[in-house]
Amino acid sequence: MNAAAQLLMNAAAGQPVHLPSELARKLLTAANDGAVAAGLGLSLAQRIRARNDALMQAAQELVTDGATTWQAAQRLAQAVRRFELALLPALQAGQDLPLTPHESALWRAYQVSGARPLRSPRKLYSLLLLY
Repeated sequence: MNAAAQLLMNAAAGQPVHLPSELARKLLTAANDGAVAAGLGLSLAQRIRARNDALMQAAQELVTDGATTWQAAQRLAQAVRRFELALLPALQAGQDLPLTPHESALWRAYQVSGARPLRSPRKLYSLLLLY
């Protein structure tokens, strides 16, 4: 039995376990609703925060030239559109693709269950203003 399976068996037996972040992300990806995420101890607010943190990291990777917040939001919205069209279907099908740092951050944002993706420049602008 591999280490991930052993952790899950221990958790199912009621033993306290510390899940590696990669395993936790995969469990959240497998969840179709918030019940599994809540069972893992993540509230909706925490899942939204995880999504927002990943989006912020993507924005930081995309904007290295001192662009304004609005320009950053527009670039992020374009990157989200490209990601959804070109990479997301393959990643959701289980393909292991080489990703750039901002694509990896977007993938983490899309793996969060129960937190709707942000796509519009206006909503992304509001998010960037908060951080």
